[in-house]
Amino acid sequence: MYNITVIGMGLMGGSLIKALKSSGQNYNVYAIDINKQNIESALQDGYISKGYTNYDNIEECIKNSDIIMICTVPSIAIDIINKYKHLIDNDKILSDFCGVKTDIFNNTKDKKYVGLHTMAGKEKGGYINSSENLFKNSNAIIVNNENANQDDINIIEKLAKDIGCSKIIVSTAQKHDEMIAFTSQLMHIIACGIVNHDHFLASLGYEGNSLGDHTRVGTIDANMWSELFIYNSEYLSDSLKKYIECLEDFTNALDNKNIEELKKLMNNSNNIKNEWLSCKKQY
Repeated sequence: MYNITVIGMGLMGGSLIKALKSSGQNYNVYAIDINKQNIESALQDGYISKGYTNYDNIEECIKNSDIIMICTVPSIAIDIINKYKHLIDNDKILSDFCGVKTDIFNNTKDKKYVGLHTMAGKEKGGYINSSENLFKNSNAIIVNNENANQDDINIIEKLAKDIGCSKIIVSTAQKHDEMIAFTSQLMHIIACGIVNHDHFLASLGYEGNSLGDHTRVGTIDANMWSELFIYNSEYLSDSLKKYIECLEDFTNALDNKNIEELKKLMNNSNNIKNEWLSCKKQY
């Protein structure tokens, strides 16, 4: 049996405790969340064995846990780590669900750290929108420091598989943040940019599936995502600038009415996408 303390039961933390329960594996979960209703609901439904609405009992939770999983925004996670990491001995794994890793990693150098990022989410957050199936067939990324050995990584990898993740890679904190800037954060900026376009509201009746596909994440938790963007601002800014260069290539071709350049840009996209799909099948 693995005893886990989950700190924060929003969309991700709530989905985690539900997925652990539905996995049928031997997990015993304690939870801390400042929202009393979240704790009461989780206790009533049997997702957790104990729950608290403040940090008065965090020492007891950590003492009895093998894994401490922080499921909050990065600023809160870092604050929790710095306040309470003295309670975490070398027999315990410190982990987190944060969407950026470098700053978390840099604050855990004296602990056994194996962070986890599941590539799953919803447009609406909060425990009320959490689901035991949120992580089903999702990718997951593990980031660890040198204090964690292969057995520790295996424990978090098993947890990821138990909650439904299908493909799991181990990365560095820097590589994680660089790639997440492109695969996740840039996609949210693009969606917001399209929704903020002055034609968006006027598009009703003219739109096809492509508009909905491109703006699915245009409904966004501004408080959470703005913090994630700032914590990853260097990589995200670089990714955004490269994307703007790609848009400028199309703008220039259109302004010059250069059909051959447009075809070249599109055919290049076709070739790269086909290569990406081929690699994905082998992955």
